[in-house]
Amino acid sequence: MKSAARKPSQSRPSVARAESGGGPVSRVSVEVLRELQALQGTGDQILDALVPRARLRQLAAGARLLKRGEPNLLVYVVISGRLRVELDGGSPPLAYINRGETVGELSLLAGSTATASVAAEEPTQLLVLDEETFWWLAESSHEFSVGLLVRLAKRLRSNNDAVQENITLRRQFEQAALSDALTGFRNRRWFDQTLPRIVQRHLHASEPLCLAIMDIDHFKRVNDNFGHAAGDAVLMQVGRLVRNNLRPTDFAARIGGEEFALILPQTLLPGAISAIERLREAIAGTAFDHDGRRLPQVTVSLGLVALERGANPEQLLAQADVALYAAKQSGRNRTEWPRRHAHPEKAKQTPPRRAGTKSAGSRRRR
Repeated sequence: MKSAARKPSQSRPSVARAESGGGPVSRVSVEVLRELQALQGTGDQILDALVPRARLRQLAAGARLLKRGEPNLLVYVVISGRLRVELDGGSPPLAYINRGETVGELSLLAGSTATASVAAEEPTQLLVLDEETFWWLAESSHEFSVGLLVRLAKRLRSNNDAVQENITLRRQFEQAALSDALTGFRNRRWFDQTLPRIVQRHLHASEPLCLAIMDIDHFKRVNDNFGHAAGDAVLMQVGRLVRNNLRPTDFAARIGGEEFALILPQTLLPGAISAIERLREAIAGTAFDHDGRRLPQVTVSLGLVALERGANPEQLLAQADVALYAAKQSGRNRTEWPRRHAHPEKAKQTPPRRAGTKSAGSRRRR
């Protein structure tokens, strides 16, 4: 049952008060009302009764009609011109309100503040309905009520589409923020966020896990002698070889200029050694070129470690860094892992700080 405030006090509505801050006030004709999409199908008797109650309002281009977060109890019908809907000043318009369409009904129906700001895209003339007139019209005209429901349904569907589009865009932005644009691998940010979860999952399930840090040997010489475009070509080709030689369940991330992290889930050390050595040999056996020029032979060095009970991600990464340093010290183009040699003290040396990266002992999750 509707409240008394929503019902007309007389059989013929009285003249509405002009809204605060409104422009020049004048009456509208039945002929103009009949042409408006929002009032199509409404009988002339109802339109004639609406004339003394409805008001006209003029908006100059750029003038604000509604402000997000402020109360609104008026419904506006565009007679001429165009309105734009936006969240904040200066933001791209969310939608446009054209001739014959309405705005303001959502906040009136919900008894809430405006959910968006509305301004005139160009000089605009509006039909203004106050709350009492709006409810009188909804009760008096079945056609107006049905048209209102149809418009609201379309607007809600449009809002749902916009929400879904925003979700898709957000996922794309998140994907871009965690990916390396050159190789298509995950980046250092992803690695620092994800490695602790992978380590924790494998420790909890008592499953084997191996981690390898791979560095392209003498990569600076390629950049210095052939240019950075050639260096990029080497990185992309190495990336393709990594993809071709690892399992779909393995992870690869570019964590530095020429440094990659390779995560091998559910893999014991012997199996990881076979996989990593197969990758190293594939890279060493590939001819690299750029722009028609043959590049020097590209090789990689790798430090490989297996997750042990009680280890944490920082320790695992530090151990892989130590093993990588041992591979570099042993002549490059090789893979090293703890306890490979009879004299493990060599593998326990602390690697020097590499340009652009943290030392093995200072790597931390970000």
